[in-house]
Amino acid sequence: MEGSSRSLQESMRLGGTTDIYYYTSKTLSKQAIPTIIDTRFYQELTSLGAGSSTFIISVDQGISDIILSAKLPAVVAGSSIDYSGLALPRGWLYHLINRLSVRYGSSSQYFWTGAQVLIENLREMPNPTTRDQLYELGGALMTTVAQFAGDNLFAYAYLNLPHNSPNGSMGKPNPFPSELIGQPIVITLELNPLQSIFSSNDSAGSVADAPTALESAYFQVRQVHAKDAGELMSMPGGSGSAYSLPLKAFYQNQVDIQVGNSNGVQTTSTKYDLQLTGFRNGEVRSIFFWVTKASDDTPLTNAPFVKNYDNYILPKDVELLYNGTVFYRAKNGSSQMWSLITTETPPQLQCTVLSLSSGSIISTSKTANWTEIPFSQVFEQLSGAHMYVAGKLIQNAVVNLSLSLPDTDRYNIHLTYSYNASLMFSNRACEYVY
Repeated sequence: MEGSSRSLQESMRLGGTTDIYYYTSKTLSKQAIPTIIDTRFYQELTSLGAGSSTFIISVDQGISDIILSAKLPAVVAGSSIDYSGLALPRGWLYHLINRLSVRYGSSSQYFWTGAQVLIENLREMPNPTTRDQLYELGGALMTTVAQFAGDNLFAYAYLNLPHNSPNGSMGKPNPFPSELIGQPIVITLELNPLQSIFSSNDSAGSVADAPTALESAYFQVRQVHAKDAGELMSMPGGSGSAYSLPLKAFYQNQVDIQVGNSNGVQTTSTKYDLQLTGFRNGEVRSIFFWVTKASDDTPLTNAPFVKNYDNYILPKDVELLYNGTVFYRAKNGSSQMWSLITTETPPQLQCTVLSLSSGSIISTSKTANWTEIPFSQVFEQLSGAHMYVAGKLIQNAVVNLSLSLPDTDRYNIHLTYSYNASLMFSNRACEYVY
């Protein structure tokens, strides 16, 4: 800097000086506990068809990412499996998941749906490129017999749990310190019937030739081990010591609301005013929801029997009221703009919509949108660090959501509430704190 005078801008700004020419003790840091990661541990699913499988992770230092891998049966000579007239949408493995749960040692057990896990993964990815690749890895789009072969038969789903995140960039959480608990981590996965996720070109919806079970499937975990286990924290039995692990978020199990013409009740309005329920006692950082047509989720048997789970419909004129006070208003379709300017990954993806044409199943590309309603100020978390950012405490309040949909057909509105939360470790046990 020439001379000794300071510029007006420099004088007016708070904060100390930082050297960005030479590295200094202020701009350098080092890992306190050197670690090595591995992915050696995996476990085959005990149920390859509809049913439940349990993944038990023994107490063994840091637990990070957990994935599910699955393979569809290949067509072989003499097999009764025939993929003719059948199709699967992109990301199909997430919709094979009925429910996912976790119990950290003696903690409470909570459940999430496969569709909810997919949305959580998509919204946590650091950019649109990684978001789309994660979606693609969830299962390839297949609409012809020839496509049901080779690598297309494999699919991979990230199991989004309170302690982890698929985000491989900024905001990657520190591992779960299983050395501080006295019992294993238990993950339970419940699968839907495999045939239930197939689309068919048969107007009666016949999927009789589709496989009833996966050929193979397994859980796999990424673990983080200290080079010197003696450097890890110890927590003997008894009171007097505790450790708090801040969570990226706690996602409440999704709440589903059906609107539109259904069960003999007809409506001519496309605007809906809904009262939201199912809140727990805690700080809500955001509410996000996605809207699907009921005919995409569960097609009628007297119509083209195709399923479009991820064909999220963009609602218009969204408002959220807390005890009558408007906290969020997005006129027309501006919810997408409000979301875009608060994140690097917009709340949308390119999905494939299946339909019948001349007796064949075809696919078209479409932008699917979900809606984010934040209460918290925007703050980008850094890997290895965590900033507590306050949310909205909802206690015995009336929360209303209003929105407009394209027509009076039946729609399913799926909502998830994201909370501030921590896992508190003490006396070789852990429990959620909201």
